[in-house]
Amino acid sequence: MLPELATLREVQGFDIRIAGCDRELARVPGALEAIDAEIEAARSHVQAVEGELRQTEAERRHAETELEEAEASVDKYGDQLLGARTNEEYKGLQQQIASTRTRIGTIEDRILVLMERSDELETKLADRKRTFGERSTVLEAQKTEIRSRAREQEEKRNQLRERRSASFARLSEEIAARYERLRGARRGIAVAPVREDRCSACNVRLRPQLVEEIHAGHSIHACESCARIVFFEEEPVSKSA
Repeated sequence: MLPELATLREVQGFDIRIAGCDRELARVPGALEAIDAEIEAARSHVQAVEGELRQTEAERRHAETELEEAEASVDKYGDQLLGARTNEEYKGLQQQIASTRTRIGTIEDRILVLMERSDELETKLADRKRTFGERSTVLEAQKTEIRSRAREQEEKRNQLRERRSASFARLSEEIAARYERLRGARRGIAVAPVREDRCSACNVRLRPQLVEEIHAGHSIHACESCARIVFFEEEPVSKSA
């Protein structure tokens, strides 16, 4: 095989692997955002219970204030009862006291319900916080792992780029420009092996004479359909492995 063709294969191999690193790194922001979204969703579940608990406690405090006011009213009506001058006034105050005591019973029942609800919500909140803590620990560990793998991919990519540059520098100016032009036009694949007398990249069958010339290996040839540089894969290229 022509040395320059072997070098082209090396460069193509590096470019394929660099593109793989790029794809992996491109997934990192989305993966981290997805984990952050899951953490926020779990946190919102905790916050929802906290909000409900605050609302319930506020309702209970309001009810307790109502209870204090109602009990004060009963005491006031009791004092007024002692000073009643007419039977009608006395009966009226008794009715006010009875009505207020009924209201006090209703308020006390409501306070009891709210206290029970607060207890339930506190238990639920503790469970949500525990679940959130456990899950967020797992998710943060996943983020750490993703970042670690990303750093490894970046290091790998940098090493590949250095090796690629060294190989690319061995190409003639004409072939280097041709390679880059093809790579840009053909979605990153400028060099392709021939398999069963077809260009493996575009799957078009090559002319018999062209196949023979490629076999002969005296010069660099291109697929007449896609213009990619083609070769027979007779042996692996160890440098890009």
